[in-house]
Parts: sequence; structure tokens; C-alpha cells
Amino acid sequence: MEKSEHASLNRQRDRLLAQKTILISARGSSDQPEMGVTPFIRNNDGLFIYPSRLSAHVRAVLARGEGQFLLIEDEQTAQNIWARVRLKFDADITEIDRGDASFGPLCDEFATAHGPTMGLIRDFTDFHMLRLRPRHGVLVTGFARAYRVEGADFTITEHLKNS
Repeated sequence: MEKSEHASLNRQRDRLLAQKTILISARGSSDQPEMGVTPFIRNNDGLFIYPSRLSAHVRAVLARGEGQFLLIEDEQTAQNIWARVRLKFDADITEIDRGDASFGPLCDEFATAHGPTMGLIRDFTDFHMLRLRPRHGVLVTGFARAYRVEGADFTITEHLKNS
């Protein structure tokens, strides 16, 4: 992969990681997929979500300790609706306890990134601070342009050429 192509892929990946919401999927108790969407933040310690346990997809990720996640380009800005830029990845999930020293600062980061609603839901006990630890995934930037990504930094490791 050429240096300029790699830089372009990194920019596309980073634009997705700068979005405000992430799609979540996990197998529920009956092995059926549960899906949802939630705001997220990204900092030097990783990706974090603060969803409510009242949602089936949140109960599923809490029970399994893992999930699948998707960041996808906005329909309005996509050059081609059939080939929207997207980043799909599997991640392990760790809950940040409310008594943990990082809980308060993470809540503050959510408030800064997503507005005053965080102040309202911060103390709701059905909400859980979850850290996502990405394992691997796929960055798709167009037709026949899919790339394997690895780890928390979503390092692009190879161009996937076989279906």
C-alpha cells in the first residue's frame, strides 16, 4: 500500500471515529441479535459509551462482555449510497464502576462532547459507563476497498481482496 493511500485511509477512519454516535449489536439471551445506537467518546484510554440497561442491546453486551460496533458515513455526505464509508469492529467491554476515579472525568467528557443531557442522566443507575476494547474489524471505503483493522488504534493491516 502506498504512503499516500495509507494516509487517505487513516483520514477516512479518523473521520468516522470523530462522529458522535455508534451502532451496537450483540446476541441476546435467545441468541437473536439486539441492536441499538448510543453516543460515544474517544480519548487516549479508548472508546466509551454510557447507555441504559433498560435497552435489550445493552443488557446483551453487559451479559456477554463483548459486542459488535459500527460507525458509518452520513447518507447526506456519502458519494455513493451503496458504498458508504464504514468501520465495523468487535470489542470486549469492561464496565467502569461509579466509584472508579475515572468515572467522574468520563462523565465530564460526555457532557463536553454531547451537551447538558449528561448532567441529567449521570446519576441514573440504569446507565452504565462501558469501555470498548476493539479487537479487530473492517474499514470499508468503497467498492472493493475493504481493509482489516486491528487493535484499539484501528491499525490498518491489510487490503482484503477475497470474499
